[in-house]
Amino acid sequence: MSRKVVITINDTHIVDGQKEAAKLSTVGRYEQKENGYLLTYKETEDFKGSETTVSFIDGVVTMKRLGGKHNAQLIVEPGKRYSCMYATEYVDLMLGVHGKEVKSRVGTDEGELYFSYTLDFNTGFCSHNELKMTFRFE
Repeated sequence: MSRKVVITINDTHIVDGQKEAAKLSTVGRYEQKENGYLLTYKETEDFKGSETTVSFIDGVVTMKRLGGKHNAQLIVEPGKRYSCMYATEYVDLMLGVHGKEVKSRVGTDEGELYFSYTLDFNTGFCSHNELKMTFRFE
């Protein structure tokens, strides 16, 4: 069953000791799965034209952004490192994603998904990232 949700995304990156934060609110869809759920929404601003699906299945977060100029797939599982694709209009990159923490809770009216990870490129550290998604059912 799919339900309409209002999603608020708080995204934090720490690069070279400098903290950058962004916040976005959008409307999307929530779909319950056997061992978790999916959140899907259309991107705005820098990623306009893309659709993002974030899945939380069996404690693993997978984020796929398709369409537009920036396509990406990211897998976050605590204690594991995955190689993930990040494509831009100029170049395709293979990034290392090392999962640090994943937490989720879903209530009758709202829910929250938090995950943190580091990114590396050519095995060199790039950034520490934290993403908190809260969603409210409409």
